Parts: sequence; C-alpha cells; structure tokens
Amino acid sequence: MLLDNLKIPLAVGPINEDDYKILTTGYSELEWDNGFSRYGNRDDKFEFCIKLLSGSLKHIPAGAALCTYDEKASVIEIHFVESFVRREQDHPLFGRMFMITLWAVYLFGSAVGCQEIRIPEAVNSQVVDYYKKYGFQGDITLLTTSFVTLGDVVRSHIKSSR
Repeated sequence: MLLDNLKIPLAVGPINEDDYKILTTGYSELEWDNGFSRYGNRDDKFEFCIKLLSGSLKHIPAGAALCTYDEKASVIEIHFVESFVRREQDHPLFGRMFMITLWAVYLFGSAVGCQEIRIPEAVNSQVVDYYKKYGFQGDITLLTTSFVTLGDVVRSHIKSSR
C-alpha cells in the first residue's frame, strides 16, 4: 500500500518456489542458498521479494530480503538484503531496496512489539557506512538501532518521498 501511495510501480510479496530457484542459482551476489539453509526453515523468519507490477520481467525478483524475529529479545535481524537492479538507474527499485526493507521491518516490528533491529555480518565496510546513514551503529560484525530510531528514519523518508 505504501508503494502504491508513493506511486512506485513495484509489488512486494513472499519468496515463492520459482524465486527461490532464481536466487539460489547464481542470479545474485549474496549466498542466498546459505541464507535459506541457515534461516529459511525457521519459524521466526520473514522474507520477501520485490518485483515489477507489469512487463516481461514482472515474474523475476528485482530485490529480496531475509530477516528473523527473536520474540524473547524483541529483536529483528536483517540477514540478507539485495537489489538485483542496483546498476539500472531507470528501474523503480534503484536506490530503494534497503529503505523498502526498513519499511517492511518497521511494519512487522510495529505488529510484534520489536525493540531493536540488528544487522549481523555486514558484507563490507562500504555497506556499514551506508547502513549508518539510516541510524545504525556498530561495525562490520554487528550493526544495531533501536526501533524508535528506525521509526524516525522511516517516517522522515516517507515525508521526503511525497
């Protein structure tokens, strides 16, 4: 609904079997097969992919994310976030994958009473610096932010996108 309101022609949905096959066969730079084997069968996971609403590529993931929620600690961990169109400046997802992931984390976190968001094992220091622009603190081994800070970041971004 938020993507509709902002007139971004993308659909967000669960990762289906076809998406899984695409993500685990060299389509991506991240090791999704490892991510699915570590987190994919857990009851506390939530995952999604983003696709175009129309056109010949509407069945191919443009981006995907894999997260888990620790109910006892009230913590969401973002394990995988990847845009497969990060070099396609004319694609509607270009430059938006992480923010859309944060929107999803915020909506999910609001429903379950999340207190903290963690990103364990960032890919590299450049990515760490990028995540810090969104209120995360820490280093390559673990980045964290409070749910309150995430809410501020998400609301600020939505305001500036209108």
